[in-house]
Amino acid sequence: MDFITSPSKIFIIIPAKDEERFIGNVIQSTLDIGFKNIVVVNDNSSDRTKEIVLSFKDKENVVVIDHIINLGPGAATKTGIDYAINSGAEYIATMDADFQHNPEDLIPLIKCIEEKDVDLVIGSRFLKKNRIPISRILFNIVGNIINFFVTGLVISDSQSGMKIMSKRFAENLTITYNGFEFCIEIIKNAKINKSNVYEYPIDVSYTKETMEKGQNIFSGFSMLGKLMNPFKN
Repeated sequence: MDFITSPSKIFIIIPAKDEERFIGNVIQSTLDIGFKNIVVVNDNSSDRTKEIVLSFKDKENVVVIDHIINLGPGAATKTGIDYAINSGAEYIATMDADFQHNPEDLIPLIKCIEEKDVDLVIGSRFLKKNRIPISRILFNIVGNIINFFVTGLVISDSQSGMKIMSKRFAENLTITYNGFEFCIEIIKNAKINKSNVYEYPIDVSYTKETMEKGQNIFSGFSMLGKLMNPFKN
C-alpha cells in the first residue's frame, strides 16, 4: 500500500451482529492487504462472532468491542469511531461485516481522501457495474431522495457502508440514530460542517445470507419516518 499516511494511523471499523459465517474472512482479507488496525464492534451477537474475532488478537492489532445489548449499526459505528479517535487515528474507514464489500476497495478510497480536498469519501455501488438486487436498488433510491431533502446533497449511494473520513471530520461527527438512518446523518454532518464529500466506485457482492439481513424498501420507509420526526432531538 503506497499511502502518504502510515497504516498504523488508519483504522478500519467493522460493526458486526451475528456474522460468524463471514467475519473471519473479512478480517483476514483486510490484514492480508496490509491494514494494521481493525476494530470489530460486536453488537451483542448470539453466535461465535466474538470468539472468531478474538482468535486474531495474538497475531495482529485486531480489537473487539462489545455492546452488552444490541444497539444497531449506527451505535456500533459510533462506538468504533470513538475508539479510533482516542487511539490516534488520522483516517477512519467503515466496512460491512458480511463480506459484501471488497476490502481492497479501501485502498483507492484512502488515496482519494489523502490526495483530494475532502473529509469524507463514500464508496458507491452505483458508480460502476454491479449486480445489485432490486430490493437494494429501491431502498437506495428511497434513501437518496430522503438524503436530498435532509441534506440538499445529491449522492448516488447514500446507504453505503463503506466510507472513509478524516480525523477532523470524525471529531465533529454526531450520530444520534442507532439504525441505518445514521448513513444519512453522516452526510448531514458533512453539510452542516461544510465538509467536502466525494464518491468513488466500489464493488459489491450479495449472497443469500447477506440478503437475509440489512436494508430493504420497508426499512426505507421506516427510515423516512424517523428522519422526518419533528420531535427527534
